[in-house]
Amino acid sequence: MSVPLTPRNIAHVDAELDSDGVFAKQYTQLVGKKVVTVGLRIGEKPGHVVALFGDTVTRGDDGTVSVRRSEEMTAEQWNSLVPVGTPVVAYPGVRPDDFPGVDLTRLDTVTRSRAWELGHGQPVVSVEGYAGGIALTHVDVATGGGV
Repeated sequence: MSVPLTPRNIAHVDAELDSDGVFAKQYTQLVGKKVVTVGLRIGEKPGHVVALFGDTVTRGDDGTVSVRRSEEMTAEQWNSLVPVGTPVVAYPGVRPDDFPGVDLTRLDTVTRSRAWELGHGQPVVSVEGYAGGIALTHVDVATGGGV
């Protein structure tokens, strides 16, 4: 399974993950005075991930689940959803799902800045334990809070 998460298919993706033995439930956020579903929480603490609408959820042959951030998320959108200090899993350079079987750097860390856009428009964020910015497409919200 590799599918962009949408409000239309969230129930199907949730059910498919549940049938594979992966815990999943709707992820909500307070918008104004209303609680709104904004995505899906996947996995159990610690180490669960959150997929927002527009993100791609992939279930690998080995049973792992990964979430690829929507390419369209801007720094402004990220900042409205993910506060500084949010626990994340960051992949500097490349994501492991881009190179299966290759041991790549994975940082279990927290954000240390608001996101910003580089001169060519790529949105990035700083995390503890890494100098510079990491592309938002290479950062997954890991536990609680934020997204």
